[in-house]
This record gives sequence, C-alpha cells and structure tokens, in this order.
Amino acid sequence: MHEVGARKRLEFPLGKVLYDADGWIGNPRVGPDGKNVAFVDHPQGGDDGGAVAVVDLAGKKTTLSDGWDSVQGLAWSPDGSEIWFTATRTGGDRSMYATDLSGKVRLLARVPGELTILDVGKEGNVLLTRGNDRAGMIGLAPGEPKEKDLSWLDWSVPGSLSADGKMILFQESGEGGGPHYAVYLRNTDGSPAIRLGEGTGLSLSPDGQWALSRLNVVPSPLVLYPTGVGEMKRLKDDGLNHMTAAFLPDGKRFVFTGTEPGHGARLYLESLDDATPHAISMEGVRSNVLSPDGKFVAARGPDEKVYLFPVGGGEPKVVAGVQPGEFPTAWSADGRSIFVIARGQIPAQVFRVDVATGQRTSWRSLEPADAAGIDTIRGVLISADDKAYVYGYSRTLSDLYLVQGLK
Repeated sequence: MHEVGARKRLEFPLGKVLYDADGWIGNPRVGPDGKNVAFVDHPQGGDDGGAVAVVDLAGKKTTLSDGWDSVQGLAWSPDGSEIWFTATRTGGDRSMYATDLSGKVRLLARVPGELTILDVGKEGNVLLTRGNDRAGMIGLAPGEPKEKDLSWLDWSVPGSLSADGKMILFQESGEGGGPHYAVYLRNTDGSPAIRLGEGTGLSLSPDGQWALSRLNVVPSPLVLYPTGVGEMKRLKDDGLNHMTAAFLPDGKRFVFTGTEPGHGARLYLESLDDATPHAISMEGVRSNVLSPDGKFVAARGPDEKVYLFPVGGGEPKVVAGVQPGEFPTAWSADGRSIFVIARGQIPAQVFRVDVATGQRTSWRSLEPADAAGIDTIRGVLISADDKAYVYGYSRTLSDLYLVQGLK
C-alpha cells in the first residue's frame, strides 16, 4: 500500500493496482494461495473504524464485514479459508473474530482489554498483543502556572480551542463516547465537561455559541450544536465526506478538508446556508489551520511541503523554513507566523515559523509529566495570545502473547 497522487493504492504485485481507496488501507495480507489480498478498508482518514475486505488479482473487491468502530490487525487462517481479525463495534476494546469469504463472522476470543492480531502460524498459533490504550488532553489555562490533564473519559481528542484559551471542544471516541462518538465542551480551568451530542467536534464559532461537528457516518454530514441553550441544527447535505473544519471570522462560512468519491482530500470553502462547496486547493492536503483574518489556510500538500492557500482563490505559496515531517498546527494572532510540529517525536518540539521570511524560533517543548507509553502528541491548539494551549496525546501499554488452540 502506498500513496500516489493523494490516493491510497493497494498493489499486488508491485505496480499492479488492485484497489484505490477513498480513505486509507490497513493490514494488507496476501492469501496462502496468492489469489486474494485481505485488508482493512478505513473510510475516514485518521480513524480506525471500517470494514474487512478482500480483493482478487482482477481487482474485484468484496466487503466481508462492515460497521466496525475500531478494526486493527488481520491475518489469514492456517488453511486460508478464513480471515482472522481484531475489532469492536463500540469503543476500543477489540476482540478476535473470523470471517469466511462469504462474509460469515464468528467470535474467536474475547478478553478484558484491547486485542490486536499480528500473525497466525501454520499450526494455528496466534501472535497478538493485549493493550490498554488511552488518548487524553493536557492544557495550560490562561493565567495558570502549570499544565493540567483535561482528559474526560477514555479517548479524549481536542478539536477546537476558543481564542481566549478558556474553552476546549473535543470528542470522546472510545468506550465512553459510544458507537458514534460524542462531542464535549469543557472549560480549561478543569471544570466538568458538558456533552453536546454525537459525533466529532471540529470548530467553535467566533462568538463561542456554536460547535460545528460531523456525524460519524460516511459521507459525514455536518451539524451545529449550541454551546448553551438551543437545539441542534443539521446543515444541508453537500455530499462530501468531511474531515476537519474551521469557521471563518464572519461565523457564516467555514473551510474544511473533505473528499469526494474518487478524489483525494482537499480544501473547500462553504457557507452554512447554501451547502455548495468550492475547492480551494489541489488534492492531497492535510493538517490545515486557518489564519486569524480568514484569508489563508496553512496546509501540508501532497509533496510534503507546507503551503498557504488563499481562501478567496488563487495560487498557493510555499512556506519556507518548514522542515520535512513538520505539520502546521496554529497561527500567531498577527497572522505573520505559523506554529509547526513534527509528529512522532517525544518530547514534541513546536516551532514558530515566519511565513514571509521562513525564520524559525523555538516556542515550546511538550511532553506529559508521565511519559510512559506515550507514542503520539498531536492536535496542539494555541490561544490568540499564545499564552494558553491544549494538546492531545495517546498512550499505548501492551503485552505480547502467543496463543494456542484457537479454532
């Protein structure tokens, strides 16, 4: 599996395209007879929900089992008649299942915790991990001297921070969030969180009265949740799959990353009323943030460079000074700089990059006080005065097992 022209492709043998995905592809495994490739088909970027599928050498894809909230790990059974995989309908505690090529699913093993199958031997021995994964949030509230953990349930993922740094919109996508996830709002002083509804929280309106969110189906419709008294508003369907979004300063329009069938992710401009998306970037963009004046979106392009895309249309400009592997994560209040972070580094180093000159200065090093098992720091949200912030982390602690006797 690799990415070509902003699309994820499954090739076998190398160079022969068997499947071109709208989302992403996980765990490709060639069958014992070499005639089929099993894989996990994930429709939403950045999410491990999806389906177990198989494709033959002619490129005919068959979905065997769909609707899994989390599915990771896949291998063929010893005789090649089944595909063994680890998945769950709700949360993150995956169990082990088997499906034959007709789509008949059966349970193989269930234990407390999160299973991930790694491989199956010729004699039926199974190599797997039993994990205890968690995602959380850490933030520095305005005027506070120390960070505090703002995690609410078991899988808290930051979505949007108010300009004053006092309010965080986030999602719960683990056991506590339920099968369709849940959108929450919490003050960064640590007061209790408030559940707004189902889905994933994307952006707080400039006045703080609405939370733009997506429902976790495909394609993913957008909704507005009131942050106070009021009722949910469902936006008109634009037919796209939405990934990220941000309100423009007028509170009536927003930019978002989305996908159309047969196309890679790109940036769109849309109003709350007309549901007519206008593409403003090439395909293959990701990790985007909107400038304070709403005129530019900083995003990583398909060539791994960071660009400034004009919201009103026009040619993008490459931001000098951004190093390979770095992503934009926020803007400075004056619109002169972007903050960038390199994923996969612990501690995570955040730099401020002047968009005109490319000059780099170190801003902050981020790492939870308890760093055991921390494998990702992401979603760094920064207040307008860059004095307050919230960032997300994921923690993976697991044991490796060899299991015998499964049939």
